Amino acid sequence: MARPYVFVNMAVTLDGKIAAADRRSFSLGSEADRREMDRLRAQADIVLWGGETLRAARAPARVLDPGLAASREASGRPAQPANGVVTASGDISIGLKWFEAPGIARFVFTGAAGAPAARQAARGRAEVVVLDEGEVSASALLDALAQRGMEKVLLEGGGELHWMFAREGLLDALHVTLTPWLAGGASAPTLLGGAGFPAGRFLRLKLEEARQEGEEMFLRYRVLGRNTGGPPAR
Repeated sequence: MARPYVFVNMAVTLDGKIAAADRRSFSLGSEADRREMDRLRAQADIVLWGGETLRAARAPARVLDPGLAASREASGRPAQPANGVVTASGDISIGLKWFEAPGIARFVFTGAAGAPAARQAARGRAEVVVLDEGEVSASALLDALAQRGMEKVLLEGGGELHWMFAREGLLDALHVTLTPWLAGGASAPTLLGGAGFPAGRFLRLKLEEARQEGEEMFLRYRVLGRNTGGPPAR
Protein backbone atom coordinates (compact mmCIF):
# COMPACT_ATOMS: atom_id res chain seq x y z
CA MET A 1 0.00 0.00 0.00
CA ALA A 2 1.54 3.29 -1.13
CA ARG A 3 2.14 6.04 1.41
CA PRO A 4 -0.11 9.09 0.88
CA TYR A 5 1.47 12.24 -0.53
CA VAL A 6 1.73 14.90 2.19
CA PHE A 7 1.90 18.62 1.48
CA VAL A 8 1.69 21.75 3.61
CA ASN A 9 -0.01 25.03 2.77
CA MET A 10 0.62 27.99 5.06
CA ALA A 11 0.79 31.79 4.95
CA VAL A 12 3.68 33.23 6.95
CA THR A 13 4.92 36.67 7.91
CA LEU A 14 8.31 37.90 6.73
CA ASP A 15 9.73 36.81 10.10
CA GLY A 16 8.30 33.32 9.70
CA LYS A 17 5.29 33.50 12.03
CA ILE A 18 1.93 31.88 11.28
CA ALA A 19 0.05 33.63 14.11
CA ALA A 20 0.57 36.22 16.81
CA ALA A 21 2.12 35.33 20.16
CA ASP A 22 -1.33 35.57 21.78
CA ARG A 23 -2.70 33.02 19.24
CA ARG A 24 -5.63 35.31 18.40
CA SER A 25 -7.14 34.73 14.96
CA PHE A 26 -5.75 36.99 12.23
CA SER A 27 -5.86 36.44 8.47
CA LEU A 28 -2.39 36.98 7.02
CA GLY A 29 -3.18 36.33 3.38
CA SER A 30 -5.02 38.32 0.72
CA GLU A 31 -7.75 37.20 -1.66
CA ALA A 32 -5.02 35.71 -3.86
CA ASP A 33 -3.93 33.55 -0.93
CA ARG A 34 -7.55 32.53 -0.40
CA ARG A 35 -7.70 31.35 -4.03
CA GLU A 36 -4.46 29.43 -3.58
CA MET A 37 -5.89 27.74 -0.48
CA ASP A 38 -8.98 26.74 -2.44
CA ARG A 39 -6.88 25.33 -5.28
CA LEU A 40 -4.78 23.21 -2.95
CA ARG A 41 -7.74 22.02 -0.90
CA ALA A 42 -9.38 20.90 -4.13
CA GLN A 43 -6.40 18.61 -4.78
CA ALA A 44 -6.56 16.94 -1.36
CA ASP A 45 -8.45 13.89 -0.19
CA ILE A 46 -8.28 15.19 3.39
CA VAL A 47 -7.29 18.42 5.10
CA LEU A 48 -5.60 17.84 8.47
CA TRP A 49 -5.43 20.33 11.34
CA GLY A 50 -3.94 20.12 14.79
CA GLY A 51 -6.20 20.58 17.79
CA GLU A 52 -5.20 24.21 18.39
CA THR A 53 -5.92 25.11 14.76
CA LEU A 54 -9.39 23.60 14.99
CA ARG A 55 -10.12 25.38 18.25
CA ALA A 56 -9.18 28.69 16.61
CA ALA A 57 -10.96 28.10 13.28
CA ARG A 58 -14.04 26.32 14.69
CA ALA A 59 -15.54 25.87 11.20
CA PRO A 60 -14.53 23.20 8.65
CA ALA A 61 -11.97 23.45 5.84
CA ARG A 62 -14.02 23.84 2.69
CA VAL A 63 -13.46 24.42 -1.03
CA LEU A 64 -15.39 27.64 -1.62
CA ASP A 65 -15.02 27.91 -5.40
CA PRO A 66 -18.07 26.18 -6.95
CA GLY A 67 -16.08 25.36 -10.08
CA LEU A 68 -13.40 23.53 -8.12
CA ALA A 69 -16.01 21.64 -6.11
CA ALA A 70 -17.79 20.67 -9.35
CA SER A 71 -14.48 19.48 -10.85
CA ARG A 72 -13.95 17.23 -7.85
CA GLU A 73 -17.38 15.69 -8.35
CA ALA A 74 -16.79 15.27 -12.08
CA SER A 75 -13.66 13.26 -11.27
CA GLY A 76 -15.67 10.94 -9.01
CA ARG A 77 -14.60 12.50 -5.71
CA PRO A 78 -16.78 14.20 -3.09
CA ALA A 79 -17.31 17.92 -3.67
CA GLN A 80 -15.47 18.63 -0.40
CA PRO A 81 -12.30 17.04 0.94
CA ALA A 82 -12.57 15.15 4.21
CA ASN A 83 -11.54 17.04 7.34
CA GLY A 84 -9.36 15.58 10.09
CA VAL A 85 -8.09 16.83 13.42
CA VAL A 86 -5.08 15.35 15.21
CA THR A 87 -5.32 15.64 19.00
CA ALA A 88 -3.45 13.72 21.67
CA SER A 89 -5.83 14.89 24.39
CA GLY A 90 -9.09 14.47 22.48
CA ASP A 91 -10.14 17.77 24.06
CA ILE A 92 -12.44 19.32 21.45
CA SER A 93 -15.50 21.47 22.08
CA ILE A 94 -18.75 19.63 21.42
CA GLY A 95 -20.34 22.78 19.97
CA LEU A 96 -17.88 23.47 17.13
CA LYS A 97 -19.44 24.19 13.72
CA TRP A 98 -16.79 21.83 12.37
CA PHE A 99 -18.98 18.95 13.51
CA GLU A 100 -22.13 20.25 11.83
CA ALA A 101 -21.25 21.16 8.22
CA PRO A 102 -23.04 18.84 5.75
CA GLY A 103 -21.30 16.99 2.97
CA ILE A 104 -17.92 16.64 4.72
CA ALA A 105 -16.47 13.40 6.09
CA ARG A 106 -14.83 14.09 9.47
CA PHE A 107 -12.15 12.22 11.40
CA VAL A 108 -10.63 12.69 14.84
CA PHE A 109 -7.19 11.05 15.15
CA THR A 110 -5.99 10.41 18.67
CA GLY A 111 -4.27 7.90 20.92
CA ALA A 112 -5.72 5.67 23.63
CA ALA A 113 -5.47 8.42 26.27
CA GLY A 114 -7.49 10.86 24.19
CA ALA A 115 -10.07 8.39 22.89
CA PRO A 116 -12.75 8.84 25.61
CA ALA A 117 -12.79 12.64 25.30
CA ALA A 118 -12.69 12.47 21.49
CA ARG A 119 -15.68 10.10 21.37
CA GLN A 120 -17.60 12.31 23.79
CA ALA A 121 -16.98 15.35 21.58
CA ALA A 122 -17.68 13.57 18.29
CA ARG A 123 -20.95 11.94 19.39
CA GLY A 124 -21.15 9.99 16.14
CA ARG A 125 -20.63 13.09 13.98
CA ALA A 126 -17.03 12.15 13.16
CA GLU A 127 -15.10 8.90 12.99
CA VAL A 128 -12.73 8.64 15.93
CA VAL A 129 -9.57 6.78 14.91
CA VAL A 130 -7.43 5.55 17.80
CA LEU A 131 -3.93 5.20 16.37
CA ASP A 132 -1.89 3.58 19.12
CA GLU A 133 -1.38 3.28 22.85
CA GLY A 134 1.31 5.93 23.13
CA GLU A 135 2.14 9.15 21.36
CA VAL A 136 0.26 9.78 18.11
CA SER A 137 2.67 9.30 15.20
CA ALA A 138 2.56 10.56 11.63
CA SER A 139 3.37 7.12 10.22
CA ALA A 140 0.43 5.49 12.05
CA LEU A 141 -1.85 8.30 10.91
CA LEU A 142 -0.81 7.87 7.27
CA ASP A 143 -1.36 4.12 7.53
CA ALA A 144 -4.91 4.80 8.73
CA LEU A 145 -5.52 7.22 5.87
CA ALA A 146 -4.10 4.83 3.27
CA GLN A 147 -6.44 2.11 4.54
CA ARG A 148 -9.31 4.52 3.84
CA GLY A 149 -8.17 5.10 0.27
CA MET A 150 -6.75 8.59 0.79
CA GLU A 151 -3.80 9.48 -1.43
CA LYS A 152 -3.23 13.23 -0.93
CA VAL A 153 -3.04 14.75 2.55
CA LEU A 154 -2.96 18.53 3.04
CA LEU A 155 -1.63 19.93 6.33
CA GLU A 156 -2.82 23.42 7.31
CA GLY A 157 -1.32 23.90 10.75
CA GLY A 158 -0.20 24.38 13.21
CA GLY A 159 3.53 24.11 13.41
CA GLU A 160 3.40 21.20 15.87
CA LEU A 161 1.40 19.13 13.37
CA HIS A 162 3.88 19.94 10.61
CA TRP A 163 6.74 18.96 12.93
CA MET A 164 5.12 15.60 13.65
CA PHE A 165 5.42 14.75 9.95
CA ALA A 166 8.77 16.48 9.35
CA ARG A 167 10.58 14.65 12.15
CA GLU A 168 9.53 11.30 10.65
CA GLY A 169 10.60 12.34 7.15
CA LEU A 170 7.02 12.25 5.89
CA LEU A 171 6.67 15.67 4.25
CA ASP A 172 6.76 15.79 0.45
CA ALA A 173 6.12 19.45 -0.40
CA LEU A 174 5.41 22.86 1.09
CA HIS A 175 3.37 25.70 -0.39
CA VAL A 176 4.25 28.91 1.43
CA THR A 177 2.66 32.33 0.96
CA LEU A 178 5.12 34.99 2.10
CA THR A 179 3.02 37.94 3.28
CA PRO A 180 4.02 41.60 3.88
CA TRP A 181 3.73 41.50 7.66
CA LEU A 182 6.06 41.40 10.64
CA ALA A 183 4.68 39.76 13.78
CA GLY A 184 7.61 39.45 16.17
CA GLY A 185 7.40 37.60 19.45
CA ALA A 186 9.76 34.87 20.55
CA SER A 187 6.80 32.67 21.48
CA ALA A 188 4.74 33.29 18.34
CA PRO A 189 4.11 30.04 16.44
CA THR A 190 6.09 29.32 13.29
CA LEU A 191 5.65 27.14 10.22
CA LEU A 192 7.54 24.31 11.91
CA GLY A 193 7.25 23.88 15.66
CA GLY A 194 8.41 21.08 17.91
CA ALA A 195 11.89 20.47 19.25
CA GLY A 196 13.57 21.33 15.95
CA PHE A 197 16.39 19.64 14.08
CA PRO A 198 19.99 19.85 15.31
CA ALA A 199 22.55 21.76 13.29
CA GLY A 200 23.57 19.87 10.19
CA ARG A 201 20.37 17.81 10.14
CA PHE A 202 17.92 20.35 8.74
CA LEU A 203 15.42 19.34 6.07
CA ARG A 204 16.73 20.28 2.63
CA LEU A 205 14.21 21.82 0.24
CA LYS A 206 14.24 22.55 -3.48
CA LEU A 207 12.44 25.65 -4.73
CA GLU A 208 10.29 24.54 -7.65
CA GLU A 209 8.06 27.57 -8.19
CA ALA A 210 8.04 31.23 -7.18
CA ARG A 211 5.53 33.81 -8.31
CA GLN A 212 4.44 37.22 -7.12
CA GLU A 213 0.86 38.43 -6.85
CA GLY A 214 0.51 41.90 -5.45
CA GLU A 215 2.60 42.14 -2.30
CA GLU A 216 2.74 38.39 -1.69
CA MET A 217 5.15 35.72 -2.88
CA PHE A 218 3.84 32.22 -3.55
CA LEU A 219 6.57 29.62 -3.08
CA ARG A 220 6.47 25.88 -3.73
CA TYR A 221 9.19 23.65 -2.33
CA ARG A 222 9.89 19.95 -2.73
CA VAL A 223 11.38 18.21 0.30
CA LEU A 224 14.67 16.54 -0.59
CA GLY A 225 15.32 14.92 2.79
CA ARG A 226 17.45 15.33 5.89
CA ASN A 227 20.78 17.04 5.38
CA THR A 228 23.72 14.90 6.46
CA GLY A 229 26.44 17.53 6.71
CA GLY A 230 26.94 21.24 7.04
CA PRO A 231 25.26 24.01 5.09
CA PRO A 232 25.64 23.92 1.29
CA ALA A 233 28.78 25.45 -0.17
CA ARG A 234 28.52 28.99 -1.45
